[in-house]
Amino acid sequence: MDIQIRPATMETRYAFASLLAQASAWQRARGSEAWSRPFDDDWMLPRMERGELFLAYLDDEPVAAFRLLWEDRPFWGEREVGDSVYLHTFAVRRDRAGLGIGKAVIETVVGMGRERGRTKARLDCFLSGTDLIAYYERNGFVSVGTASMQGKVVALMERAI
Repeated sequence: MDIQIRPATMETRYAFASLLAQASAWQRARGSEAWSRPFDDDWMLPRMERGELFLAYLDDEPVAAFRLLWEDRPFWGEREVGDSVYLHTFAVRRDRAGLGIGKAVIETVVGMGRERGRTKARLDCFLSGTDLIAYYERNGFVSVGTASMQGKVVALMERAI
């Protein structure tokens, strides 16, 4: 699949926020935990300035959003040793689910990590999201523990690059 990854910008931030809000509502409708924070300018602008937010495009249309980090001590603690790329806040447009977009984004993130000499791709997801955990397992991730953040338990998952 030929997707293009571009940083989120002031002009595209509403598309980014809309993708995440849609995915969060979909998770809640299915009885799963979802992001509780609003994806507003207070949240987005500092992350955009740090170059963390990205959109994936298919045929010049935004179809996925994600946050990319090069270190993540809050979730990974002492396991954070500078050898990983972290995929956060990842969502695919619901009307485009099942087309391989998620897999293409994951492979792109893995490639970005490889280019920077990283040996692992890591992510976390709500422990209650068993379907999501299974999806990541199908894409090469394995569960390596849990973490608790703001009263929520997340599964920590990683994949060798």
